[in-house]
Amino acid sequence: NPIERVWWLMRKQITHNRWLKTMEQRVEELEKWGRKTQPEQITRICNLIENIY
Repeated sequence: NPIERVWWLMRKQITHNRWLKTMEQRVEELEKWGRKTQPEQITRICNLIENIY
């Protein structure tokens, strides 16, 4: 599922090995991630055929 791949990448880059104490910190990190992530990166992650072969 393409959206699950995006979710996996987002969690890996935002919360992996980090403690975010409040929900506000999580939202702030999510917004930062959304601003810095390029559309091409999301397209690559969602392209199932490219990732399989």
